Amino acid sequence: MFVTSFSADLFDSVADGYDEKVPFFATFARQLVAWAEPGPADSVLDLGTGRGAVSLAVAEARGAGEILAVDVSPRMVDSVAALGVAGLRARVMDAQALDLPDGSFDLVFSGFAFHILPDPAAALRETARVLRPGGRAVLSVPGPSEDGGWWAGYGEIVAEFTARLTGDVPPGMADEPWDEVAEQTGLRFTRTSTAEVRLPVDGPRAHWDWLLSHGNRWLYDALGEADRAEFAERVLASLRDAHPTGGRDVIAGAEFYELTKVR
Repeated sequence: MFVTSFSADLFDSVADGYDEKVPFFATFARQLVAWAEPGPADSVLDLGTGRGAVSLAVAEARGAGEILAVDVSPRMVDSVAALGVAGLRARVMDAQALDLPDGSFDLVFSGFAFHILPDPAAALRETARVLRPGGRAVLSVPGPSEDGGWWAGYGEIVAEFTARLTGDVPPGMADEPWDEVAEQTGLRFTRTSTAEVRLPVDGPRAHWDWLLSHGNRWLYDALGEADRAEFAERVLASLRDAHPTGGRDVIAGAEFYELTKVR
């Protein structure tokens, strides 16, 4: 959702309330895992695990099995380790530079992480490296939804306030030649799908609080005090006036991608 910055400090700061205000990541994770159908013997890597939404969905779908959940945020990793799920391990690790041996996993998941990485192409290369031949990478990223154009309008607000900041903004997924990058790594796009959720919230203010409970917080924290107040009011006004339910639902879409390692 228009996140263009990535840092361990940011995700440490939101770890305690991550996915608690609205079960956004958990809901999409269950849909992604059901679509992927992991096998009972598959060794699974969960990149950018957050608080373990995808890992938990895998464990629920197939029972016990090997899952390694990694995230750049130590506090996120601590929360996953505390879940006590059989077969689930958690480590602090950068998806763009995995400290893992070649060909060590059958299935690599990434739920809503690639689009916020400074170098998603590097993460895709690392994904290919740690997959066994015939293994699969299954990714979710933000996608279209029946939101009446609200997310597009929100993106325009974010772009306006991002332009007020100094420094470079990392490129997003849309800037990468993904077919070319995948082919270079021995991966091939084999399936795609879309999904949508509608999750109730208690009005525009609660919706705004949800936006600040995950990666979208980066811009708010980066702005000066006056710009921060203006940014909040602009988003709240858009929720009241331009959102199809007046901000009383989180309406969001996702695109799912499956890539298979062919060499």
